[in-house]
Parts: sequence; C-alpha cells; structure tokens
Amino acid sequence: MDLLIDVGSSNIKWKIYEEGKGTGEGSLPFPAPLRDEYPYFEVDGEEIIGCVQKIIRLFSPSRTFFSVQMHGYILLKNGKPVTPYISWRDKRGEGITPHFSITQEYGVSLKPNLPRLSLQTLHTDADSFCTLGSFLSYCLTGRNETHITDAAASGFFNVKLKSIDECRLYLPEASFYVKEIGRYASSRIYTPTGDQQASVLGAVSACSEHGNGYVMNLGTAGQLCMISEKFIRGDFESRPYFYGKTLCTVTGLPAGEFLERQENADRTQTEEIMYRKYFSALQKLPRRKSILAVGGVTKYHRDLVERVLNRLGLDYFVDEKSGAIEGLKILAGEAEKR
Repeated sequence: MDLLIDVGSSNIKWKIYEEGKGTGEGSLPFPAPLRDEYPYFEVDGEEIIGCVQKIIRLFSPSRTFFSVQMHGYILLKNGKPVTPYISWRDKRGEGITPHFSITQEYGVSLKPNLPRLSLQTLHTDADSFCTLGSFLSYCLTGRNETHITDAAASGFFNVKLKSIDECRLYLPEASFYVKEIGRYASSRIYTPTGDQQASVLGAVSACSEHGNGYVMNLGTAGQLCMISEKFIRGDFESRPYFYGKTLCTVTGLPAGEFLERQENADRTQTEEIMYRKYFSALQKLPRRKSILAVGGVTKYHRDLVERVLNRLGLDYFVDEKSGAIEGLKILAGEAEKR
C-alpha cells in the first residue's frame, strides 16, 4: 500500500493506492496561522507534522510519498523547533538588503518571501534550517533531507552546479531523485518534492498531447511555466524539475488567494487583472503553442479561467482532475523500480 500526501497551502490531501489502484482519498485543512498580519504569516509546525502523522498512522502504508508547499521554513535547535513554520506567504524580507547574491542557477529569484533573505531578520540561537519538506522528513525519520525541487526554493542551493552555499545553520541534504530516507511507524518514507513540480508532472502525464506547451498552475498561488530539456536563462526562475530538466517559471501570478480578495470586486476588473498578468508572463517565457491549465482554481472558477485563456489567444486545455497526487503516483512507480 502506498500513501501519497500533498501538503498544500489550503489543505493536506491524501490518497491510498493498492496494486496501482486508488482505494481511498481525503483531506484535512492546513492548520490556521498563528500569526497573519502583514508581512508575517506563521503556522504551528508541530500542528502540521501532527496532521501528517495522524494520516500515516490511520493507514499504516508500506510506503509514504510527499509533495509540499515551497519557500517556507522552520528553524531547530538540538532537534526542537525554535520558530513556527514561516510560510511562503510571509514577506518579512521586503526591503531587506541581501548579504548574498542569487543567480539564475539557484532556481529561485530574490523576493520578499525568499527564506534565505527572511533569515536576515531573525535573531535566534537555532542550529538547523528545515524546509517544510525536510522538517517532515526530520520529524518522521530523524533526517533533515528533501528533494531538490523543495530544497532549491530556500535560496541556498546552486542547482546547476549541484552545490550548497555556506551557512551558519545546518542545511537540508538535497537529493536529485526521490529515494527512501527512513521509516515511521513501519512505513518507508521518501524524500518530499515541491508541490508545483509534482503538479506539473501529474498534469503533463495525464494530458501528454499538451506536455510541450505552457502549464498554468492555479492553486493558492499562481505560476506560468514550461518544461525545458536543459537549463536556460531568461526573465523567469529556472526551477529544478525531474529527470534533469528545468521548469522555467514566472511566479507571483494571481490565483486562489487573489480571487479570495476579489470576492466582492467587479468580475470584469478581476478578469482584466488576470489577463494582463498572464499575458505579461507569456512574454517572458520561450514561445509555445498551447496552455494546459491545472489546479484547484480551474474547478471552482472555470468560467473565469476559460475567459482569460480565450483572450490569451493560444490553444488550451483545462484539466480539473490532475495535480500533485498524480505526480507523486508516477514518482512512486519509478521509485519502486529503482
């Protein structure tokens, strides 16, 4: 039995597979923030791991795989948290002058929610840095380890050179393939992956005829991306993907969180904002002929998504079903063969 868990920004979703067939699924709400006043967004890390442990103990799976929201972190001292989980929604790095340099090879750009920048505002006696993925790994197995798709979002990892910058804190070990790292309650635990990359993998595999186009990933946050066979430079983030490929990504685009704020706004205005943002993003990426739209927003705001897609003028397909869980299923199958 395989347990696949997607720790998203709104929900922690899970699905059970036995002999390749889905036999059950469900979700828990992602814990409410302890602090949600701009620029801060903090969540109880112990509550997050408690939800995950509860799901694992409920099913006692043979193997457990994860995808996680990226750009968040938690600090430890002597193996215990000394900060809450500081979410990707936290922008305490705004206006801070960095004490480091970031190039495209790091797979991430300098922005207010970059963990490496955010760390400059903290004054703690912590000894270890964890991404959300590596925090789950550590709590479950004792290993501060995660997949590079999650690790790179911290800003410490040069993806192209496969190197780690020096830091006063112990940083997570980053793997370049999904591998077993330990056990929890008799379940084999595998390195967590970034949720965006897992979602893209699931979507392009389910809709292979659209796999060479753009992917509009519409979750709580929005991204427009495309898969490149090799590392390339441009006005985008060159995020690590799977199989040695690069996920060229324009970030910070309107999606679920934006639509919540726009709930009482004029619909035409909301559509116009989304159209302009995604049209601008298209100009930053290499040319493709089609767009595959995925993520929760496609299910709950399909009419709006299709109006925006029509205005963008490319062939498109909307996939309401595929997501990170489907990507994890593919990775689980590959891990079994390895």
